[in-house]
Amino acid sequence: MARSLRELPALLDEVDLVLEARDSRLPLTSVNPAFDAVLERAWGHCGSGPDRKGKGKEKIVVYTKRDLAEARYEAPLKDAFWSQARQRVLFVDSRQDSDVREVLRRTAQTARDHGDTLTDLKVLVVGMPNVGKSSLLNALRRVGVRKGKAFMTGAEPGVTRRLTGTVKIQQEPPIYVYDTPGVMVPYLGHSDVGSERGLKLALTAGIKEGLFEPDAIADYLLYKLNLRLGAEEYLGLEEASRRGFKPGPADFARTDSLMDFLDALAFRLGALRKGGERDLEAALTYLLRAFREGKLGRWTLDDVDGTEAEFISKARPKDDTEGMLASTVLHSELGLVGSAAQPTKPAPNEAAELSLSARVSRTVAGFLKASAQERADAEAGRNLSGNQNKKAVLRAKADHRLAKAKALGLDKKPKGYQGRRPRRR
Repeated sequence: MARSLRELPALLDEVDLVLEARDSRLPLTSVNPAFDAVLERAWGHCGSGPDRKGKGKEKIVVYTKRDLAEARYEAPLKDAFWSQARQRVLFVDSRQDSDVREVLRRTAQTARDHGDTLTDLKVLVVGMPNVGKSSLLNALRRVGVRKGKAFMTGAEPGVTRRLTGTVKIQQEPPIYVYDTPGVMVPYLGHSDVGSERGLKLALTAGIKEGLFEPDAIADYLLYKLNLRLGAEEYLGLEEASRRGFKPGPADFARTDSLMDFLDALAFRLGALRKGGERDLEAALTYLLRAFREGKLGRWTLDDVDGTEAEFISKARPKDDTEGMLASTVLHSELGLVGSAAQPTKPAPNEAAELSLSARVSRTVAGFLKASAQERADAEAGRNLSGNQNKKAVLRAKADHRLAKAKALGLDKKPKGYQGRRPRRR
């Protein structure tokens, strides 16, 4: 993954269009700030327009796994990213030919826009691990040239291990694509913010399972279920999904205990060990798999309309000077969100007064501003992890030694030097 990130600048000079694949369930978390930084340095922008050499370049964001996310956020996200970042956004289910044809239509339009100077269009597909890049490419090839799979796919991240060659996905105009390994965010962030990003990626199988314990991932899922349902009920939103997942009988009460939840789910599934003991491990495995396969309904994990954040702020008691309730809502293991302070009747709230599009636009604006600040901090060497600080120190020492060698003329090779000869065995 790090190697693919190093190879990107050279590729970006060759390609005409970049398709950045993101997970529809994580419209903000699956944004790759590391790639955006590389794109800024190579092109001078992250959207649509001429690069530093005057060539027309464009990035289109393709949100995959559309069938697993909430459809109500699609139009607001398209409007927000275009108006605030000049980024075109498409939502795709790679199994639906109509969605795939829309991506092909957009890429073909880019080729026609540069028809005077372009003999063929080269497209680079990038994105976080396991967001469905290879599935998207196979679908483009299937619909565009009526041929079978050319890229390996899998349910775990890291199936694509190295940069592939070009594959044709359309005959006229001729369009060729590269597939890259997943470009992973090098550092997810500090404290609770970074932990929650990691848990979201683990829940959607965006990072290797071994980085988080399965019970921690399941506990976070239970936390999000409680938080979303509590926020929608409290804020009284008209477009609230009003969905629920009850693992037990009809009178099963909402709970903040993962063990109670899994116990009821195991009973419902009939998952029993020898002696009639309920198999909680089997219930946990089923819960995570069911979420990832969409069997719990369509869920967008990111708080793109700000309802969860407003619920947390509204439910905070006035005398909560120590941030007691904030700790309750930020850590999934601490219980049912807002249960101790949640009012019995919905109070007047800003979320109910604003349209869904306005709320999403406000959230995206805040996210883009925070992302720009994070990139600036990273370039200035601020807010780095311990490993990143060590690497920065080593790079600085290496640059100093290289500069000293150049000053002394020691970096020049003798005439006729062809490198070290291989050792004989």
